[in-house]
Amino acid sequence: MSKGNASEADLSDIAFLLLTSFAAFAFVTVLSSAFADGDTGWHIATGQWIAAHGIVPRTDPFSFSARGHPWVAHEWLSELLMYGAWRYGGWGGLILLFGTASAALYAIVALHLRRWQRLGAAGLMMIYLSIGLAQSLLARPHLLALPMLAAWLIALLRARERERAPPLALAILMLVWANAHGSFVFGLALAGGLGLEALVAAAPGDRLRVIRQWGLFGIVSLAAAMATPAGLDGLLYPFYVNNLSLLSLISEWRPAGLTASSLEILLLSGLFFLFLRPVRIPVMRLLILLAALHITFEHVRNQMVLVTLATILLAEPLGRAWAEGAERPRPALLPRLWAERRELAPLLAVGLLLFAGTATYRLITPFDRPDSYGVPITALRNLPPGLRDKPVFNEYSFGGLLAFEGIAPFIDGRSDMYGDAFTTDYFKIANGDAARWKAAEARWKFGWTILPPDNALVKILDGEPGWRRVYADKWAVIHISDRARATAPTRPDKPASR
Repeated sequence: MSKGNASEADLSDIAFLLLTSFAAFAFVTVLSSAFADGDTGWHIATGQWIAAHGIVPRTDPFSFSARGHPWVAHEWLSELLMYGAWRYGGWGGLILLFGTASAALYAIVALHLRRWQRLGAAGLMMIYLSIGLAQSLLARPHLLALPMLAAWLIALLRARERERAPPLALAILMLVWANAHGSFVFGLALAGGLGLEALVAAAPGDRLRVIRQWGLFGIVSLAAAMATPAGLDGLLYPFYVNNLSLLSLISEWRPAGLTASSLEILLLSGLFFLFLRPVRIPVMRLLILLAALHITFEHVRNQMVLVTLATILLAEPLGRAWAEGAERPRPALLPRLWAERRELAPLLAVGLLLFAGTATYRLITPFDRPDSYGVPITALRNLPPGLRDKPVFNEYSFGGLLAFEGIAPFIDGRSDMYGDAFTTDYFKIANGDAARWKAAEARWKFGWTILPPDNALVKILDGEPGWRRVYADKWAVIHISDRARATAPTRPDKPASR
């Protein structure tokens, strides 16, 4: 290829890169359901607290039931970014942050796929990635960490191609990752696995060099992972969470099911392509995929890790199996893009205008967070005056909204901080254990409750002396106690909707 004369392959590659990354950006940017998760609220509240105090909290600053309890705020960097995006751009600014992270993830993966895959196959694998990630498109720190996972793994694979250890500068990514999300432990595990692969593949005379180089990279990466406000506690935190018995009570931490699920679609169709032609997967990479499948069966939330790893790790073996004599790997796109930057400028300008236009539309178009199962905004707006400072028994998923609104929740999504005993007791109450409810009410002297309409405790409170339903809609029901009514300012009652 001569300089200044872009080929059709260059144009198709660049169009593929722009279209896939823009599709991810636009989809997330206009997807209001990304705000349906209640945890978004306490993540923003944490970022606000950090900005106001100039430190990362080490104890709970939000709830009234665990105030002052030790807490590892391991996602503090993501939370600070979330607060900054919301503070200066509102909900539109926040969703742009996550749209940008999604675009980065798709761009990173698209560049990798096109080194090994034909255009159609790369497009199909991007569809697989989208199916696997659909359940994880929420405004939470994990979406900011996925581009880091993809970039880290691809950098390790490129190091293996060159038969050398990754550059020590890659540890900077680990430093950011460890302060942004607990999934950094997967990065350490991947480095260990591919380092072992390098050791096994090395000639006997080179093994000492491999041990020295990969070992040094591993030590530097581990040191970067511990360079967090929590130090060793931050490194051990993901393992602590994984061993909590309360995880079985939380939907995203439950085991993944296969029947009529996206995971079943991915596995069955993926096996079809793997068996259709002989595909040779290096042993260590196959073990990595099996380990990712295992943790997905253990906790459905890990599906996003599995599909990201599988898309990247299978790109080369599938590409070689279906290459039909074509060059593999294909020349990297970015150097070609730089060489042809002048000729490709119009296409790149169109791509940038698409991104800029979508971002501008999102920022200038009025947009507010909608009601959802985890975010009963309208219900909270109809809370009678004087109750915000009263102890509340709230739905687990509503706790993030309460913290965001400056109301101390009884519980929220930080179940690791509340612990097994407290969280288990809460879910038994929410499932209608009247004896436990009375014991909790006697201890905490709740002034009001906010629960989903189908919560078992709602029916109990409807017939409970001393409690009165004051508001109800599709998403939440509010009851207040007689003791709270006696001390709260009065206003004309609104009829409760049923």
